[in-house]
Amino acid sequence: MVLWFIFFGFSVIFGIIITRKAFTPDFERSQRDYYLGMAIFIMVHLIARILYFFYDFIYIEDEFFWDLGAIVGIGGIIFLLFAIERYIFTRSKFFFTILAIINVILLIVIPSEYKNIVQTIFIPVIGLFIPIIYFYIAYKGTGNIRKNSLLIAIGILIFLAGQTAHGRTFFEITDPIYLIASPLLMLLGGIIFFYGLVRSS
Repeated sequence: MVLWFIFFGFSVIFGIIITRKAFTPDFERSQRDYYLGMAIFIMVHLIARILYFFYDFIYIEDEFFWDLGAIVGIGGIIFLLFAIERYIFTRSKFFFTILAIINVILLIVIPSEYKNIVQTIFIPVIGLFIPIIYFYIAYKGTGNIRKNSLLIAIGILIFLAGQTAHGRTFFEITDPIYLIASPLLMLLGGIIFFYGLVRSS
């Protein structure tokens, strides 16, 4: 439980710093949109994690909080994907952003018994797109661009590992991996991701 409170605190700090960076005076509109999208993702993901926290520790195994956390969490990823497809990789024409929106709609309208299936199909496609893009930028870039892109990509992969460790598809709510490894990996991945992000310009 303590690990999650640490994660919540870091998320608030990260969100505030990235928001301030978004309003750097000499930024172009696309750069500002990029960092604002990142900041919104961080804060919306924080809300999703608080909902999961309610599911794990307070209203134990109340499906309402799990379902709402999943919807809010994917909603946050929409902002992250939009930021990437708006500023980093425009050739995808917002395909993955639209895919995430479809995922949210399906989570709202389909019966609960099919939601894990939808997540299993959509999340790997949406999730892996993000680090792949940054690895691609690192491969093509040089100097600080390469270093920062590698940091962001590695941070996201570790963060995704933490997300996977918190999935009910593979682990029970009482498993140490679910309760301990998940927040640790998300915290570590988030710090690396944040460091790469604030170093970028």
